[in-house]
Amino acid sequence: MSNISKEIKELVQYGIHHKLLKKEDIDYAINKLCDLLSVDNFNDYDISNTEVSDEPSKLLKPLLIHASEQGLIKPNTISKQDIFEAKIMDIIIPRPSELNKEFNNFKNTLDATNYYYNLSQKSNYIKTSRTSKNIIWKSPTKYGVLDMTINLSKPEKDPRDIIAAGKKTTGTYPKCLLCKENVGYNGKTTNIGRTNHRIVPVEINNEQFYLQYSPYVYYNEHCIVLKKEHVPMNVTIDTFQRLFDFVDQFPHYFLGSNAGLPIVGGSILSHEHYQGGKHKFPIEDAKVLSSFTIEDVIFNQLYWPLSVIRLESNNKEKIIKYGDKLFKFWENYTLKDAGVFAYTENTPHNAITPIARKNGNTYYLDMTLRNNLTSKEFPLGIFHPHPENHHIKKENIGLIEVMGLAVLPARLDTELEAIKKAIINDSKLPKELLIHAEWLTYLKQIYKGENITNFINNQVAIKFMNCIENSGVFKQTEVGIEHFNTFMEELQNALTL
Repeated sequence: MSNISKEIKELVQYGIHHKLLKKEDIDYAINKLCDLLSVDNFNDYDISNTEVSDEPSKLLKPLLIHASEQGLIKPNTISKQDIFEAKIMDIIIPRPSELNKEFNNFKNTLDATNYYYNLSQKSNYIKTSRTSKNIIWKSPTKYGVLDMTINLSKPEKDPRDIIAAGKKTTGTYPKCLLCKENVGYNGKTTNIGRTNHRIVPVEINNEQFYLQYSPYVYYNEHCIVLKKEHVPMNVTIDTFQRLFDFVDQFPHYFLGSNAGLPIVGGSILSHEHYQGGKHKFPIEDAKVLSSFTIEDVIFNQLYWPLSVIRLESNNKEKIIKYGDKLFKFWENYTLKDAGVFAYTENTPHNAITPIARKNGNTYYLDMTLRNNLTSKEFPLGIFHPHPENHHIKKENIGLIEVMGLAVLPARLDTELEAIKKAIINDSKLPKELLIHAEWLTYLKQIYKGENITNFINNQVAIKFMNCIENSGVFKQTEVGIEHFNTFMEELQNALTL
């Protein structure tokens, strides 16, 4: 039988130990927790000799069981438990103003983000107990080693849902999951509790933005930078200015933007935001096919599944200037032989996924050419993962995948195990997994008895590589590279006029 008073005291001790809570707030926190958990008679306990956990979920579990038994979580679903859990943690973590003061007291942004990221984990906003279960590996491909993850902490998105969310302009509160009003929000309309959610104000390009971390942490210190106002995603010269102002302030982070058109990104298009973090992605090691230089800016054509031009310069103003010029040139670029059309009637189709980094005094801007044309054969996008790859990944290819990190759906965890067994036992798949039947036939043909897990992992990586190749406007084939070369020549001519 649980001792709810002892468990409350242990959570408060956890808050003190991890510097989420100050000693003078102990009685206040205990009383707030008792009120939330409907505990009328609190019995104090001496737990000074108790080892303090590093994992908040262990301390929260008995409290959630108690809340469920008391009828405080209705219905008793995972999402409702998460909402209630956030309310518990909100009591023992700093208020937004306290966090902001602490963040700004650090002498450098590296120490500040270290503090903030640790708090986001210890407050269980980033649920490390779930994200640590994500399946991670690396696989070699012709483009280099790709980062592979099966994400067990977030459901798979349907591209149609992303489009619908981008059009959403209802007057609900908060207007979307990225709005600053999510701080402390109880989750009544979003069904996602954000009472333990904290954001930090940052000024970028003389505009008000906010820094937060993604609760799903696809990679190390996966952060989101969101605009104060709820305005749609858009890529303009302001985008490039913001990206480089941010990496000047936070040089240990990269920052990138998904494209501002549907289909060619996985983000919420209804709210202007960027994604960044502290991680080295496979694209950074991509080989260079060709280069040219204008003023102080080097333009590198990369050998990558998608069509990427990397701008490199020690001059921030020049790289912003030419990044914007490249974008405007691409916006209006049509190459019929490659199936690339800038417009159909008055509808634009060309977009850019820009990613900024800084290394020492050198600035880098990876510009990925995107196009969202659809057809009868490819209703979800011509330059989108094709149907033969949907059994592995159907979601849009956003900036994380652009950089060579696969975010694959949780369903693959069990599905791939079934495929391994079918190969080893030379058996068939159950009916519910027939989406993999054609692939299984192929895998059986090429399997030579090697380690089955390594074999499947590498074959999944090839499938992911195919997905991002599908999304490239100029393919890495002999004809595709000719088309890419044509674009680079025309770009160079246009920029030197």
